[in-house]
Amino acid sequence: MDFRLSRSVILALALAGGVPVSHAQTTDSPSWAQLTPAQREILQPLEKDWDQIEPERRARWLAMTQKYPTFTKERQERIQHRMQSWATLSPQQRAEVRELYKQIQKLPPEKRREVMQKWSEYDQFPEALKEALRDARGKRP
Repeated sequence: MDFRLSRSVILALALAGGVPVSHAQTTDSPSWAQLTPAQREILQPLEKDWDQIEPERRARWLAMTQKYPTFTKERQERIQHRMQSWATLSPQQRAEVRELYKQIQKLPPEKRREVMQKWSEYDQFPEALKEALRDARGKRP
């Protein structure tokens, strides 16, 4: 899996997971058709999968839509890009990303920062170097 994509998706999961959700919110899980036009516009990359998303995750995304208008344009674009990246993943890739996210969340904060720093550094590499690293990784015994 592409590390850049993984990073984006994991950060999207962190964003979605970082919004507190009350029990009342998790029991009221509207279908895509029941969302407001503003919510549908913000969550558009998730439209195809919305009705299969677990109620707790839907509630987190809906909570994010309430704050979305207050975010900077850059943050809004980053969220949109991450939702689009998520939408392109296969179910197997999504499961892998969720598992990786869980593993990262179990790390001590210092180690988590170290992992995120390494991902940031990796993002700065030229594409040719990233490709060479992926190839080398795939050739390991």
